[in-house]
Amino acid sequence: MEPQKRFVTVDDNDAERVVLATVLAATFPGAEVLSLSESAIVPEICANQSFDCVLLDYNMPEMDGLTLARQLRAANAFLPIILVTSVGDEMLAAEALRSGVSDYITKSRISSESIRRVVSRSIHASSQARVIDEQRNELENFAYALAHDFKQPIRQIITFSQMIADELSGVEAEGVQKHLAFLGHAAARLDKLVDIMLQYTLLNQPPELADVDLNSVLASVGASLAPLLAERGAQFMAPRLAPMVRGNETLMIQVLQNLIVNGVHYNRSAVPRVEVAARREGANWILDVSDNGIGIATDYLAEIFKPLVRLHTASEYSGSGLGLTLARKAIVAQKGEIWCESTPGHGTVFHVRLPSAEGRREEKRKRQAPPGRRKAGA
Repeated sequence: MEPQKRFVTVDDNDAERVVLATVLAATFPGAEVLSLSESAIVPEICANQSFDCVLLDYNMPEMDGLTLARQLRAANAFLPIILVTSVGDEMLAAEALRSGVSDYITKSRISSESIRRVVSRSIHASSQARVIDEQRNELENFAYALAHDFKQPIRQIITFSQMIADELSGVEAEGVQKHLAFLGHAAARLDKLVDIMLQYTLLNQPPELADVDLNSVLASVGASLAPLLAERGAQFMAPRLAPMVRGNETLMIQVLQNLIVNGVHYNRSAVPRVEVAARREGANWILDVSDNGIGIATDYLAEIFKPLVRLHTASEYSGSGLGLTLARKAIVAQKGEIWCESTPGHGTVFHVRLPSAEGRREEKRKRQAPPGRRKAGA
């Protein structure tokens, strides 16, 4: 027998709240319906009790439905949340989905059939999302454990290959020495690839976000890459005054270092050059990392961020095929975006969009401010 459903409905209008609770009880026989008029108490109730679905009115005096939905979604990634509104507005629907709402329904269309459809669909989708997330976590944990366990035998291969080479030092065994050198280089490449796999799985954990001074980030990257730049005779140019963004400093250092190294590595110019520029776009900053390298064909621009995609043989350009994948994961983890434009033979530009520090604070201030006066019935 299917377990009885438990619902929460939230609406400051007594009559509409009763109607919704009555329809839910009739549609799902035996269901328990908790009907609330105050939105502010809902997060605590949902934190302490388990519910199959929450149905929120959009227009409420203490806290509107979208703000409440964001709070509930932050606390529970798989709670089905349905927005109930008096108007069927596409802009509102889009904003609701961005706020974490599973689905929405207009009050004029509430019926036993429509409620059954939207509630069942939301519960099923949330259940599937939970299963997928659990399976992904299991796979990531397995990949991490596997990569971690690979490290010891790889170290042994490298160590014993070197020991054999040392033992044969001075012995007429040129072919054996060459084979040992190939073995050592292959093991070293495998060791580096395993390190990258470990980074890839660790990036699935949400990083701590804070205000990041890109001046400090670029200074760290420049100092770290100074030997490589000197060796290649390369130029690295950064903005004199970089902006503050919302992100993670450690991840930003890794991302920019990766993009700059790529710009120098995949480059046949007499003087490899990588330049970082910053420009404002609304509440975001966009970093443009441009180089004068070999470029990327248009057909491959959509592929380069996928795992293990290599556009060149190892003999042409060494690499793991995971660098840009890691960069994209790191940017997405910071709630940003990264994309690429390129002209073969003339260079590549990577664009990184991140929220500005002040823009994030302004957005938070608006969300915390009490809602203004709205039209009746909205």
